[in-house]
Amino acid sequence: MSPYLLTRLFENLKQIVNRPIAVTDRSGRINSEANDLTKKKSYVFAEAVTPDSDTVLIDGEKELVGIPIYVDARFYAVVVVAAEPHDEIISIIRSLSDLVIHQFLVSFRPRPDAVDLLMTRVAYKPLTIDGTEFEEQLTALGYQADLPRAALVLELRGFWDNYLQTAGAPLGDRSDLIAAKKRDIEHTLNSFFSKSTDNLVGYLGRDNFLVLKDLRDTDYDGFCALLQKHFQAITQPLTNVYIKEVTIGIGTPASSAASLLGSVQEALQILRIGRRMVGPSQAHQFEGLGVLPLLLSGTDEQKSTYALHLFDALNDPELSETLEVFLAESLNLTKTAETLNVHRNTVIYRLDKITDLLGRDPRRFTDAVELYIGNLFRKVFRQEN
Repeated sequence: MSPYLLTRLFENLKQIVNRPIAVTDRSGRINSEANDLTKKKSYVFAEAVTPDSDTVLIDGEKELVGIPIYVDARFYAVVVVAAEPHDEIISIIRSLSDLVIHQFLVSFRPRPDAVDLLMTRVAYKPLTIDGTEFEEQLTALGYQADLPRAALVLELRGFWDNYLQTAGAPLGDRSDLIAAKKRDIEHTLNSFFSKSTDNLVGYLGRDNFLVLKDLRDTDYDGFCALLQKHFQAITQPLTNVYIKEVTIGIGTPASSAASLLGSVQEALQILRIGRRMVGPSQAHQFEGLGVLPLLLSGTDEQKSTYALHLFDALNDPELSETLEVFLAESLNLTKTAETLNVHRNTVIYRLDKITDLLGRDPRRFTDAVELYIGNLFRKVFRQEN
Protein backbone atom coordinates (compact mmCIF):
# COMPACT_ATOMS: atom_id res chain seq x y z
CA MET A 1 0.00 0.00 0.00
CA SER A 2 1.11 3.55 -0.67
CA PRO A 3 2.60 5.04 2.53
CA TYR A 4 0.45 8.12 1.91
CA LEU A 5 -2.72 6.01 1.68
CA LEU A 6 -1.69 3.91 4.67
CA THR A 7 -1.32 7.02 6.84
CA ARG A 8 -4.69 8.32 5.70
CA LEU A 9 -6.35 4.98 6.45
CA PHE A 10 -4.82 4.83 9.92
CA GLU A 11 -5.87 8.40 10.77
CA ASN A 12 -9.45 7.86 9.59
CA LEU A 13 -9.78 4.59 11.49
CA LYS A 14 -8.51 6.23 14.67
CA GLN A 15 -11.24 8.87 14.43
CA ILE A 16 -13.99 6.22 14.42
CA VAL A 17 -12.51 3.21 16.19
CA ASN A 18 -12.01 3.96 19.87
CA ARG A 19 -9.44 1.22 20.29
CA PRO A 20 -5.68 0.87 19.66
CA ILE A 21 -4.99 -0.53 16.20
CA ALA A 22 -2.03 -1.53 14.04
CA VAL A 23 -1.79 -1.83 10.28
CA THR A 24 0.34 -4.63 8.82
CA ASP A 25 1.20 -6.11 5.45
CA ARG A 26 0.17 -9.61 4.36
CA SER A 27 3.08 -11.22 6.23
CA GLY A 28 2.20 -9.51 9.52
CA ARG A 29 4.92 -6.86 9.45
CA ILE A 30 3.70 -3.77 11.36
CA ASN A 31 4.04 -0.34 9.82
CA SER A 32 5.66 1.92 12.42
CA GLU A 33 3.71 4.95 11.18
CA ALA A 34 0.36 3.21 11.63
CA ASN A 35 0.57 1.56 15.02
CA ASP A 36 -0.46 2.45 18.56
CA LEU A 37 -1.09 -1.09 19.72
CA THR A 38 2.30 -2.60 20.54
CA LYS A 39 6.05 -2.16 20.40
CA LYS A 40 6.38 -5.32 18.36
CA LYS A 41 7.66 -5.19 14.79
CA SER A 42 5.48 -7.99 13.45
CA TYR A 43 2.78 -10.55 14.17
CA VAL A 44 2.54 -14.17 13.05
CA PHE A 45 -0.80 -14.97 11.47
CA ALA A 46 -2.17 -18.42 12.24
CA GLU A 47 -3.50 -18.78 8.68
CA ALA A 48 -2.95 -17.41 5.20
CA VAL A 49 -4.44 -14.02 4.39
CA THR A 50 -6.85 -14.40 1.46
CA PRO A 51 -9.81 -12.47 0.00
CA ASP A 52 -12.10 -15.04 1.63
CA SER A 53 -10.68 -14.43 5.13
CA ASP A 54 -13.17 -12.57 7.31
CA THR A 55 -10.58 -12.37 10.08
CA VAL A 56 -7.24 -14.05 10.80
CA LEU A 57 -6.07 -15.27 14.17
CA ILE A 58 -2.69 -14.17 15.53
CA ASP A 59 -0.29 -16.57 17.21
CA GLY A 60 0.23 -15.72 20.86
CA GLU A 61 -2.33 -12.89 20.82
CA LYS A 62 -5.66 -14.32 21.94
CA GLU A 63 -7.32 -10.92 22.36
CA LEU A 64 -6.35 -9.63 18.90
CA VAL A 65 -7.65 -10.37 15.41
CA GLY A 66 -6.46 -9.30 11.98
CA ILE A 67 -8.95 -7.91 9.47
CA PRO A 68 -7.78 -8.33 5.84
CA ILE A 69 -8.66 -5.30 3.73
CA TYR A 70 -9.36 -6.05 0.07
CA VAL A 71 -10.88 -3.56 -2.37
CA ASP A 72 -11.91 -4.78 -5.82
CA ALA A 73 -10.10 -8.06 -5.12
CA ARG A 74 -6.79 -6.26 -4.46
CA PHE A 75 -5.06 -6.61 -1.09
CA TYR A 76 -4.21 -3.40 0.78
CA ALA A 77 -3.52 -4.18 4.44
CA VAL A 78 -4.42 -6.12 7.56
CA VAL A 79 -5.88 -4.05 10.40
CA VAL A 80 -5.12 -5.57 13.80
CA VAL A 81 -7.45 -4.68 16.67
CA ALA A 82 -8.54 -6.08 20.03
CA ALA A 83 -11.82 -7.84 19.26
CA GLU A 84 -13.72 -11.11 19.32
CA PRO A 85 -14.10 -12.90 15.95
CA HIS A 86 -17.74 -11.70 15.57
CA ASP A 87 -17.34 -8.26 17.12
CA GLU A 88 -19.35 -5.50 15.41
CA ILE A 89 -16.18 -3.41 15.19
CA ILE A 90 -14.87 -5.75 12.47
CA SER A 91 -17.57 -4.81 9.94
CA ILE A 92 -17.14 -1.12 10.88
CA ILE A 93 -13.39 -1.25 10.20
CA ARG A 94 -13.89 -3.09 6.92
CA SER A 95 -16.58 -0.69 5.67
CA LEU A 96 -14.65 2.41 6.66
CA SER A 97 -11.44 1.08 5.09
CA ASP A 98 -13.30 0.37 1.85
CA LEU A 99 -14.68 3.92 1.82
CA VAL A 100 -11.31 5.58 2.57
CA ILE A 101 -9.48 3.58 -0.10
CA HIS A 102 -12.14 4.21 -2.77
CA GLN A 103 -12.15 7.95 -2.03
CA PHE A 104 -8.37 8.04 -2.22
CA LEU A 105 -8.25 6.21 -5.56
CA VAL A 106 -10.88 8.49 -7.07
CA SER A 107 -9.31 11.69 -5.71
CA PHE A 108 -5.83 10.89 -6.93
CA ARG A 109 -6.63 9.16 -10.18
CA PRO A 110 -4.39 10.69 -12.87
CA ARG A 111 -5.88 12.15 -16.05
CA PRO A 112 -4.82 10.10 -19.08
CA ASP A 113 -3.80 11.84 -22.29
CA ALA A 114 -4.86 10.77 -25.80
CA VAL A 115 -1.98 8.31 -26.21
CA ASP A 116 -2.72 6.71 -22.82
CA LEU A 117 -6.39 6.30 -23.72
CA LEU A 118 -5.51 4.61 -27.01
CA MET A 119 -2.87 2.38 -25.43
CA THR A 120 -5.10 1.21 -22.58
CA ARG A 121 -7.85 0.42 -25.07
CA VAL A 122 -5.45 -1.59 -27.23
CA ALA A 123 -4.04 -3.39 -24.18
CA TYR A 124 -7.19 -4.14 -22.19
CA LYS A 125 -10.05 -3.93 -24.71
CA PRO A 126 -8.49 -5.29 -27.91
CA LEU A 127 -11.80 -6.55 -29.29
CA THR A 128 -13.10 -2.96 -29.50
CA ILE A 129 -10.52 -1.90 -32.12
CA ASP A 130 -9.37 -3.37 -35.43
CA GLY A 131 -6.28 -2.76 -37.54
CA THR A 132 -7.88 -0.09 -39.71
CA GLU A 133 -9.08 2.04 -36.82
CA PHE A 134 -5.81 1.56 -34.98
CA GLU A 135 -3.92 2.80 -38.03
CA GLU A 136 -6.19 5.83 -38.28
CA GLN A 137 -5.73 6.60 -34.57
CA LEU A 138 -1.94 6.39 -34.84
CA THR A 139 -1.96 8.73 -37.83
CA ALA A 140 -4.24 11.19 -36.05
CA LEU A 141 -1.82 11.31 -33.12
CA GLY A 142 1.05 12.15 -35.48
CA TYR A 143 2.79 8.77 -35.60
CA GLN A 144 3.69 6.71 -38.66
CA ALA A 145 1.32 3.77 -38.92
CA ASP A 146 3.21 1.84 -41.59
CA LEU A 147 6.47 1.30 -39.68
CA PRO A 148 7.62 -2.10 -38.42
CA ARG A 149 7.23 -2.12 -34.66
CA ALA A 150 7.21 -4.37 -31.61
CA ALA A 151 5.30 -3.88 -28.38
CA LEU A 152 7.14 -3.62 -25.08
CA VAL A 153 5.36 -3.63 -21.73
CA LEU A 154 7.48 -2.20 -18.91
CA GLU A 155 6.54 -2.93 -15.32
CA LEU A 156 8.07 -0.38 -12.95
CA ARG A 157 7.37 -2.12 -9.65
CA GLY A 158 6.44 0.47 -7.04
CA PHE A 159 5.56 3.25 -9.49
CA TRP A 160 1.91 3.44 -8.35
CA ASP A 161 2.09 2.55 -4.68
CA ASN A 162 5.43 4.09 -3.75
CA TYR A 163 6.25 6.77 -6.31
CA LEU A 164 3.01 8.17 -7.67
CA GLN A 165 1.21 8.26 -4.33
CA THR A 166 4.13 9.29 -2.11
CA ALA A 167 6.18 11.59 -4.34
CA GLY A 168 3.00 12.84 -5.94
CA ALA A 169 1.52 14.12 -2.71
CA PRO A 170 3.99 16.96 -2.13
CA LEU A 171 4.89 17.48 -5.79
CA GLY A 172 1.34 17.99 -7.04
CA ASP A 173 -0.34 16.73 -10.20
CA ARG A 174 0.22 13.02 -10.73
CA SER A 175 -0.38 13.45 -14.45
CA ASP A 176 2.83 15.48 -14.58
CA LEU A 177 4.73 12.65 -12.86
CA ILE A 178 3.36 10.13 -15.36
CA ALA A 179 4.30 12.37 -18.27
CA ALA A 180 7.80 12.75 -16.84
CA LYS A 181 8.23 8.99 -16.49
CA LYS A 182 7.03 8.49 -20.07
CA ARG A 183 9.68 10.96 -21.21
CA ASP A 184 12.27 9.05 -19.18
CA ILE A 185 11.31 5.83 -20.96
CA GLU A 186 11.44 7.45 -24.38
CA HIS A 187 14.78 9.12 -23.66
CA THR A 188 16.24 5.85 -22.38
CA LEU A 189 15.22 3.95 -25.50
CA ASN A 190 16.43 6.69 -27.81
CA SER A 191 19.79 6.82 -26.03
CA PHE A 192 20.52 3.14 -26.67
CA PHE A 193 18.60 2.65 -29.91
CA SER A 194 19.14 5.96 -31.68
CA LYS A 195 18.34 4.83 -35.23
CA SER A 196 14.58 4.46 -34.72
CA THR A 197 12.89 7.14 -32.63
CA ASP A 198 9.20 7.17 -33.64
CA ASN A 199 8.22 5.44 -30.40
CA LEU A 200 4.82 5.68 -28.69
CA VAL A 201 4.89 5.51 -24.91
CA GLY A 202 1.63 5.17 -22.99
CA TYR A 203 0.69 4.64 -19.36
CA LEU A 204 -1.56 1.62 -18.76
CA GLY A 205 -2.24 2.21 -15.07
CA ARG A 206 -0.73 0.76 -11.89
CA ASP A 207 2.94 -0.02 -12.64
CA ASN A 208 2.72 -0.67 -16.38
CA PHE A 209 3.77 1.33 -19.43
CA LEU A 210 3.34 0.28 -23.06
CA VAL A 211 5.87 1.18 -25.76
CA LEU A 212 5.27 0.66 -29.48
CA LYS A 213 8.93 0.46 -30.47
CA ASP A 214 9.95 1.74 -33.89
CA LEU A 215 12.01 -1.02 -35.57
CA ARG A 216 12.79 0.89 -38.75
CA ASP A 217 16.47 0.29 -39.60
CA THR A 218 16.65 -1.95 -36.51
CA ASP A 219 16.94 -5.74 -36.52
CA TYR A 220 14.41 -7.24 -34.09
CA ASP A 221 16.65 -10.07 -32.89
CA GLY A 222 19.57 -7.66 -32.51
CA PHE A 223 17.37 -5.25 -30.56
CA CYS A 224 16.22 -8.01 -28.18
CA ALA A 225 19.77 -9.29 -27.69
CA LEU A 226 21.07 -5.79 -26.92
CA LEU A 227 18.19 -5.08 -24.54
CA GLN A 228 18.84 -8.28 -22.62
CA LYS A 229 22.63 -7.94 -22.60
CA HIS A 230 22.62 -4.34 -21.33
CA PHE A 231 19.36 -4.54 -19.41
CA GLN A 232 20.63 -3.01 -16.16
CA ALA A 233 22.34 -0.09 -17.89
CA ILE A 234 19.28 0.61 -20.06
CA THR A 235 16.72 0.46 -17.24
CA GLN A 236 18.77 2.03 -14.45
CA PRO A 237 17.63 5.60 -15.31
CA LEU A 238 14.02 4.48 -14.75
CA THR A 239 14.61 3.47 -11.14
CA ASN A 240 14.83 5.58 -7.99
CA VAL A 241 14.31 5.29 -4.24
CA TYR A 242 10.66 4.32 -4.87
CA ILE A 243 11.09 2.17 -8.01
CA LYS A 244 13.77 -0.47 -7.58
CA GLU A 245 12.66 -3.07 -10.11
CA VAL A 246 11.95 -2.95 -13.87
CA THR A 247 10.73 -5.96 -15.86
CA ILE A 248 9.96 -5.96 -19.60
CA GLY A 249 7.79 -8.18 -21.79
CA ILE A 250 8.62 -8.08 -25.52
CA GLY A 251 6.05 -8.88 -28.21
CA THR A 252 6.93 -10.30 -31.61
CA PRO A 253 7.70 -7.89 -34.49
CA ALA A 254 4.76 -6.51 -36.46
CA SER A 255 4.70 -5.05 -39.96
CA SER A 256 1.18 -3.59 -39.82
CA ALA A 257 -1.18 -1.95 -37.37
CA ALA A 258 -3.31 -5.10 -37.31
CA SER A 259 -0.41 -7.37 -36.36
CA LEU A 260 0.81 -4.78 -33.84
CA LEU A 261 -2.42 -5.34 -31.90
CA GLY A 262 -1.33 -8.96 -31.48
CA SER A 263 2.17 -7.92 -30.43
CA VAL A 264 0.68 -5.86 -27.59
CA GLN A 265 -1.22 -8.86 -26.23
CA GLU A 266 1.89 -11.00 -26.51
CA ALA A 267 3.98 -8.47 -24.59
CA LEU A 268 1.43 -8.38 -21.76
CA GLN A 269 1.33 -12.15 -21.66
CA ILE A 270 5.10 -12.55 -21.79
CA LEU A 271 5.60 -10.04 -18.99
CA ARG A 272 3.18 -11.91 -16.71
CA ILE A 273 4.55 -15.37 -17.49
CA GLY A 274 8.21 -14.33 -17.52
CA ARG A 275 7.98 -12.61 -14.15
CA ARG A 276 6.36 -15.65 -12.54
CA MET A 277 8.37 -18.42 -14.21
CA VAL A 278 11.82 -16.83 -14.62
CA GLY A 279 11.87 -13.74 -12.42
CA PRO A 280 11.81 -9.93 -12.42
CA SER A 281 14.44 -7.36 -13.42
CA GLN A 282 15.03 -8.69 -16.92
CA ALA A 283 13.56 -8.63 -20.42
CA HIS A 284 11.41 -11.60 -21.48
CA GLN A 285 10.38 -12.75 -24.97
CA PHE A 286 8.73 -15.81 -26.49
CA GLU A 287 12.03 -17.46 -27.40
CA GLY A 288 13.19 -17.45 -23.80
CA LEU A 289 10.01 -18.99 -22.39
CA GLY A 290 9.63 -21.91 -24.77
CA VAL A 291 6.21 -23.37 -25.34
CA LEU A 292 4.55 -22.16 -22.13
CA PRO A 293 3.04 -18.89 -23.46
CA LEU A 294 1.51 -20.77 -26.39
CA LEU A 295 -0.13 -23.32 -24.09
CA LEU A 296 -1.67 -20.60 -21.94
CA SER A 297 -3.13 -18.33 -24.60
CA GLY A 298 -1.25 -18.52 -27.89
CA THR A 299 -3.18 -18.23 -31.15
CA ASP A 300 -3.28 -21.00 -33.76
CA GLU A 301 -1.06 -18.90 -36.00
CA GLN A 302 1.51 -18.47 -33.22
CA LYS A 303 1.51 -22.19 -32.48
CA SER A 304 1.92 -23.10 -36.15
CA THR A 305 4.74 -20.59 -36.62
CA TYR A 306 6.45 -21.79 -33.46
CA ALA A 307 6.37 -25.42 -34.60
CA LEU A 308 7.67 -24.58 -38.07
CA HIS A 309 10.52 -22.58 -36.61
CA LEU A 310 11.32 -25.25 -34.00
CA PHE A 311 11.67 -28.07 -36.54
CA ASP A 312 12.89 -25.99 -39.49
CA ALA A 313 16.36 -27.60 -39.46
CA LEU A 314 15.08 -31.17 -39.07
CA ASN A 315 14.68 -32.26 -42.70
CA ASP A 316 15.95 -35.83 -42.34
CA PRO A 317 13.01 -38.33 -42.23
CA GLU A 318 15.16 -40.83 -40.34
CA LEU A 319 15.95 -38.33 -37.60
CA SER A 320 12.32 -37.20 -37.45
CA GLU A 321 11.17 -40.79 -36.98
CA THR A 322 13.79 -41.41 -34.31
CA LEU A 323 12.67 -38.33 -32.38
CA GLU A 324 8.99 -39.30 -32.53
CA VAL A 325 9.67 -42.85 -31.38
CA PHE A 326 12.01 -41.71 -28.61
CA LEU A 327 9.33 -39.35 -27.27
CA ALA A 328 6.62 -42.00 -27.64
CA GLU A 329 8.76 -44.50 -25.72
CA SER A 330 9.08 -42.11 -22.75
CA LEU A 331 12.73 -41.25 -23.50
CA ASN A 332 13.80 -44.87 -23.15
CA LEU A 333 16.86 -45.60 -25.35
CA THR A 334 16.52 -49.38 -25.25
CA LYS A 335 12.83 -49.43 -26.20
CA THR A 336 13.44 -46.87 -28.94
CA ALA A 337 16.21 -49.05 -30.42
CA GLU A 338 13.92 -52.10 -30.32
CA THR A 339 11.03 -50.26 -32.00
CA LEU A 340 13.28 -48.90 -34.75
CA ASN A 341 15.15 -52.22 -35.01
CA VAL A 342 18.55 -50.51 -34.72
CA HIS A 343 21.43 -50.65 -32.26
CA ARG A 344 21.20 -48.57 -29.10
CA ASN A 345 24.33 -46.66 -30.09
CA THR A 346 22.63 -45.69 -33.36
CA VAL A 347 19.81 -44.08 -31.39
CA ILE A 348 22.37 -42.16 -29.31
CA TYR A 349 24.16 -40.99 -32.48
CA ARG A 350 20.88 -39.78 -34.03
CA LEU A 351 19.82 -38.01 -30.83
CA ASP A 352 23.17 -36.21 -30.80
CA LYS A 353 22.53 -35.04 -34.38
CA ILE A 354 19.00 -33.89 -33.45
CA THR A 355 20.41 -31.93 -30.53
CA ASP A 356 22.94 -30.20 -32.81
CA LEU A 357 20.27 -29.32 -35.38
CA LEU A 358 17.51 -28.12 -33.04
CA GLY A 359 19.51 -26.76 -30.13
CA ARG A 360 17.43 -28.92 -27.80
CA ASP A 361 18.36 -32.28 -26.34
CA PRO A 362 15.44 -34.78 -26.34
CA ARG A 363 17.11 -36.58 -23.43
CA ARG A 364 16.58 -33.55 -21.17
CA PHE A 365 13.08 -33.53 -19.69
CA THR A 366 12.32 -29.83 -20.29
CA ASP A 367 13.58 -29.98 -23.88
CA ALA A 368 11.66 -33.21 -24.49
CA VAL A 369 8.41 -31.58 -23.28
CA GLU A 370 8.92 -28.66 -25.65
CA LEU A 371 9.72 -30.95 -28.58
CA TYR A 372 6.75 -33.18 -27.82
CA ILE A 373 4.24 -30.33 -27.68
CA GLY A 374 5.86 -28.58 -30.65
CA ASN A 375 5.55 -31.78 -32.67
CA LEU A 376 1.85 -32.00 -31.76
CA PHE A 377 1.39 -28.41 -32.98
CA ARG A 378 3.20 -29.29 -36.20
CA LYS A 379 0.97 -32.29 -36.87
CA VAL A 380 -2.28 -30.49 -36.06
CA PHE A 381 -1.65 -27.40 -38.14
CA ARG A 382 -0.01 -29.30 -40.99
CA GLN A 383 -3.20 -31.33 -41.32
CA GLU A 384 -5.40 -28.22 -41.15
CA ASN A 385 -3.35 -26.50 -43.84
